[in-house]
Order: sequence, then C-alpha cells, then structure tokens
Amino acid sequence: ECKTGRRLVQFWKRQVGTTLQISFGEIPQSSYKENTIVVSCIYREDIDDYFITSVDVIYLLEALAGGRFEVEEKNRIRRNLEGFKPLTISKSKPGTEEFFRIIMEFPPPRPRNIEKDVKVFEWGKLKTMLDKVFSKYVRVCVVSKY
Repeated sequence: ECKTGRRLVQFWKRQVGTTLQISFGEIPQSSYKENTIVVSCIYREDIDDYFITSVDVIYLLEALAGGRFEVEEKNRIRRNLEGFKPLTISKSKPGTEEFFRIIMEFPPPRPRNIEKDVKVFEWGKLKTMLDKVFSKYVRVCVVSKY
C-alpha cells in the first residue's frame, strides 16, 4: 500500500426497512475479487492527503443503491458533488501530471474508466458525500468501520 499509494476499501451493505447500513474495511490487493464493492483510497504524496476518484464515487453509489444509474442521474449526482470541491487531475495540468500517471497505472479495480482528466475528492468527505446523495433515496444512511 505505501509503495503503490493505494489502499483498497471494500464495502458491504444491508438494508433494514428504509435504512441502508453500510460497513467497510481495508483489503489487500491479493484479496480483491470481481463483483465485490471495492474502491481505491489513493494517497497523493505532494500534498499529503487521501483521495477517491469521481469514477469510484459513482461506482460506489451504484453498487450501494443496487443498480446502474442512467446518464442523466449520474450527471445530476456529479453536479451535487461539485460542492465538495473536487480537484481535476490531468496529464497536461501542471502539478497534477504525476498523480494522474499513478492513477492510470493502478491494476483492477481501476479507479477510472478511460485515460482522460479525472476529478478526485478528499477521502475524508466520502461519508458526507454518500449521506447527501442517499438522502434522496433513503431516510437514514449509517456508515461505520467494519
């Protein structure tokens, strides 16, 4: 993890009535299996902080909600998440080229879809982001460490 700058975080969900209970825990790369809910917590060394890509946020929301979102819904979610002040990472944007390269080189599960600019959010804002989006779908969102 320290060498690659990425920690894989697996999520589990359980719905009780209108309450979606979410738990999570770290897993080693060797334990990753397809068809599980896993995202990347990515360390950016030059600013000493942890991030999650917008691609992983959308994937996580879809996985926790139990289905794929239409393009319009994804765009609505992206607009709602803009308030969390994502950083745009690009191969041609000064100061972000190295972080972009690192993100593009990760093995599965990949925190991006294609090699283009990617937005990243501070990892510490993830719970608030989930709460904001899920407040539109369920009454209560409880997130706890596994």
